[in-house]
Amino acid sequence: MEHFFELPVNYKDQKLLLKVRLVTFAYEYKFYIMVEGQELIFERDDSGAFRVIFPSAPRIKEVGHELLEAIIATLEHLQADKI
Repeated sequence: MEHFFELPVNYKDQKLLLKVRLVTFAYEYKFYIMVEGQELIFERDDSGAFRVIFPSAPRIKEVGHELLEAIIATLEHLQADKI
């Protein structure tokens, strides 16, 4: 099942609205997030922390580590609010 929404991320004194596709599989879910023109996959690893999976296709451009951390912090914050 897929759900689409926009994720507000605070990054370098800017509020970014990133397009997200949430895909659920049985007991798992992944966030497919458009970041700087490419879709990156955010999912939980075995320890429960978020990790980023880059597509196998060549990346259009490098994504800054700080931006990825800001996205992960936002996802963690949203999930903490739901518990």
